[in-house]
Amino acid sequence: HFQCLIGHLWLQIVAVCFLLKQQLQLIMNSLFVTKLSVAEVVSIFQKVYDICGDGTMLREHMEKLLVRLGGNASVIDDFLKERSGCGHNSMAGPTINYADFVEWAFQKGLHLFHGLRGSTAKHQGSMQLDMLAKASSHIYDDAAMSATLPSVVFARFKENLQLGVATSPEDQQAVADGMFKWARKLGATSFAHWFSPNRGGGGALGGQCGSLKYDLFADLVWRSDSVIKPFEEAFPADRLFVGETDGSSFPNGGLRVTHAAAAFTTWDRGSPPFVHDDVLYIPCCFITHLGTSIDAKTPLLRSSDAVNRQALRLLKAMGKAPKATACYNYLGWEQEFFVVPAALHRARPDLVNCGRTLIGRLPTMHQQSELHYFAPVPLRVQELMTKIQEKMLLVGNPMTVKHNEVAPGQHEMCPIFSISNASADSNVFFMQVAREEAAKLGLVVLFHEKPFKGINGSGKHCNWSVGTDTGINFFHPGKTADSLEIYVAGIACLAYGLRKHNELVRCAVAHAGNDHRLGAQEAPPAIISLYPGPKFEAHVDSIIAGGPLTGLNIEKKMIDPGSRNTMAVPAGVEDRNRTASFPHCGNRFEFRGVGSSQNCAMPVAICNVVFASGCAALAGLLEGGMSLRDAVAKMFKENREVIFTGNGYSKEWPAEAVKRGLPNLTTTPSAARTFNTDRAKALFKELGIFEAEEVDARAELMFEDYCTIVSTEALTLIKMVDTGILPACAKDLASFAGAPFLVGDRLETYKAIKVENDLLKELVATHQNGSLEAEAFFLCETVKPQMEKVRSLVDKAEELMNAEYYPFPTYEALVYSHHT
Repeated sequence: HFQCLIGHLWLQIVAVCFLLKQQLQLIMNSLFVTKLSVAEVVSIFQKVYDICGDGTMLREHMEKLLVRLGGNASVIDDFLKERSGCGHNSMAGPTINYADFVEWAFQKGLHLFHGLRGSTAKHQGSMQLDMLAKASSHIYDDAAMSATLPSVVFARFKENLQLGVATSPEDQQAVADGMFKWARKLGATSFAHWFSPNRGGGGALGGQCGSLKYDLFADLVWRSDSVIKPFEEAFPADRLFVGETDGSSFPNGGLRVTHAAAAFTTWDRGSPPFVHDDVLYIPCCFITHLGTSIDAKTPLLRSSDAVNRQALRLLKAMGKAPKATACYNYLGWEQEFFVVPAALHRARPDLVNCGRTLIGRLPTMHQQSELHYFAPVPLRVQELMTKIQEKMLLVGNPMTVKHNEVAPGQHEMCPIFSISNASADSNVFFMQVAREEAAKLGLVVLFHEKPFKGINGSGKHCNWSVGTDTGINFFHPGKTADSLEIYVAGIACLAYGLRKHNELVRCAVAHAGNDHRLGAQEAPPAIISLYPGPKFEAHVDSIIAGGPLTGLNIEKKMIDPGSRNTMAVPAGVEDRNRTASFPHCGNRFEFRGVGSSQNCAMPVAICNVVFASGCAALAGLLEGGMSLRDAVAKMFKENREVIFTGNGYSKEWPAEAVKRGLPNLTTTPSAARTFNTDRAKALFKELGIFEAEEVDARAELMFEDYCTIVSTEALTLIKMVDTGILPACAKDLASFAGAPFLVGDRLETYKAIKVENDLLKELVATHQNGSLEAEAFFLCETVKPQMEKVRSLVDKAEELMNAEYYPFPTYEALVYSHHT
C-alpha cells in the first residue's frame, strides 16, 4: 500500500513536471523498494529537481507527500516564512525551489519526516547522507560534463583534449553554459581561476595554497539600449578558458617587471573544475605575455606531453603495444603533517612566521617507543581528518587512508592515485581545506618539513608511474614476455635519466625546509639513487653480461604466518626500502624526497623529464638498428652506478656514492647552482619544457626563496630572544637573590645567549651583499650555524629556567595538549 501511494503521488508530480518517458522510468524504478529512508527520499526528489530544470514543484503535491510520509505540511510555511524574513521573497507564491527546501531541511535535522524508520531522535544519523553518498557531487568531471553537455560537444571536447587542439568558440560557449548551470545548482555565485605560482617550499602559512581572485557570475546586458546597462547572471566562455592578471607581483625570476607585467591564466582542460563553498574553482596554468612559465603546473603539463611523445616513440621502436595512442603519468601522494592547538600556535612567533619552531626542547617522552604510530587518532584530530575527508570527497578526491605518524602530533592522509596534473591540484586543495577545517576546530595544521627539532619531520611521498591508454604500465612486469620487456626497458630509461640528470632530481626537492629533513632517519639522503630491488639489480648485471631481458623471476612469494587461523600472505617480488630516494613499489616508483610543504607538480615534472630523456635515448638506439637486448644492456652498463639496493642511512653510503660519481648536494644552495647548467638547458629545450631564460629564472627563484626563508627565520629568532628569552632569564636570575648557591650554570648560560644573539644580529645586518647566490651561501654556511649556537643555549636555558618564566608554549604543550 505504501509503495502504491508513493507511486501515485510520484506520477502526479511527474505529470506536472513533464518528465521524459525514459528519464521517468529510471526514477520510478528507484522508488519501488521495501522501505525508504529519508536520505533515499531526498535523493529521489533531488533527481526530479535536476530533471525538471526550472527548479519548481507545485506546493500542494509537496504538502500531500509530506503528510503521507508522516510529517507536517506546515513546515513549508515555516520554510517560506523564514526565507522571506531573510529577504528571500522569491520563495513566496504557489511554487517553491526544492533544492533550497532540501538544504533547509538538512539544516533543521530533517525533523519534518517521522514515519519512515522510527522516530527522528532515534534515527537522526540514518536520515542524513553520509560522505560516500555525496562523493563527487561537486566536481565537473566526465560524468557531470556528459550529463550537462550535448553528446557531440562532450565527444569533441574529449577528442580535442587528447589531440591537444583548441576547443572551438562554439563549443567553448556550450561548455561554459553547461558548467554555469551545474555550478549554480550547487550554490556557486562566483568563479575563480586557480593557479600555483612559483612560491617554493618552507611551510609558513599560505606558502603553498593556490592563488585566485573571485569573480561574480555576472555581466552587463549588452543587448539593452539603456545608457546604464543592467546586469544579469552570466558566465561568458572567454572567462572560463582565459584570464589575465599582473605577473610582476608573483615570484617570476625576472621574467616580469612592473612596466611589462601582463600574465595570463588558462584552464587546464585535463583537471576538472569543482565547487567549494560558493566558488567554482577552475584549475589553470599561469604564463607571461611572452609565453614563459611562472607557475608550478605548466612544466608538469609540458613534461606530460614529453612523456607521451617519447614513450609512444619508444614503444613503436620496440614493436610493442601497437594499439596504444597515449601515455599518461600518474601520481598518488602521501601527505604528512602536524596538528597543534591554534591558541598555542599564535603564541609562538616562530611557528607563525616560519612554520617551524626555532627554539624548544623535546618532552621526555616523544617517539622513543613509536607509541604514536598507527595508534588511535586523538578525537579532535579525528574530527578534523573526517571533515577534510568529507570536503575532499565532494570534489572527487577520496582520501582513502588516514592515520597517526611516528612523531607525536604528526599524522598522514593519502588519496587514490590519479592523472598527475589533477592529482597535484588535489594536493594543493587538500592543504587549503586542512587549514580551513582546522581553524574551525581551534587547531592549526603545520606542513613544514621539520616543525620540531629532534623528532621526525614530514614528507610528501610521490608515487609516480607511466602507462598507456591500453593498460600497459612501464613499471609493472605484467604476465607476458612483452610486458616484462617493457618493464625492463622502462627501468633502463629511468636509470639513464637519474644518472645523466641526477642534479635536476635533487633540485626538484631543494628548499630551505627540506634541508632539515633530507638525510635524517625519516627521509632519504640527498644522494639520488634508484632502488629496483636486489633481484632486479642482479638481473641488470645478468643483462649487462649478455643475458636475456626476460630472465627475471617475477613470481610473488607466499609468507606463512605459522598459524591455522591465518592465511599465507602474498608478498611482493622485492622487499621495501624506506632509505632509498627512488624505490620501486610493485607497480610504481616512490619519490620519497619530496617535502611536505611542496607542490607536487615540479617534482613529478622532473620525474617525467628524466624518464622521457631515457625513452628518447633508448628509442634512438633502436631506430639506429641496435637490438632491444643490446640497447637495454648498453643503457644499464653506462648507468649502473645509480642503482643501489643497500642501506641509504648507513655511514658508508655517502663515501660509496662519491666513488660512483653520484652528487651529494646536502644543501639547497649547492643544489640550486646546478639547475641552470648548459646541459640542463639543452635537455629542457629538447623536450619542450623550458627555454633558457625560464631555466635561469627558476634557478634565481630557488636562491631567492632560500634567502627569504632563512633571513626571516634569523630575524624571528633574534626577536624571540630579545623580547622573550632574555627578559625571562632576568626574572629567573632575580628569583635566586636569596639563594645564590642555587644559581648553578644559569648566569653563564644566560650571558652566552646575549653574546651569541648579538653576533647573530651582526651577521644578519651584513648578509645582504652581492648576488642572490652569494647571499644564499652566506646564510647557509654562516648565519644558520650561528642560529644553531643561539638555539642550543636557549634550549639549555629552558631546561634550567623556572617553568613559570618560560615565555613560549613548550614542545610538550604543542604536541600533546590537544590529545584529549
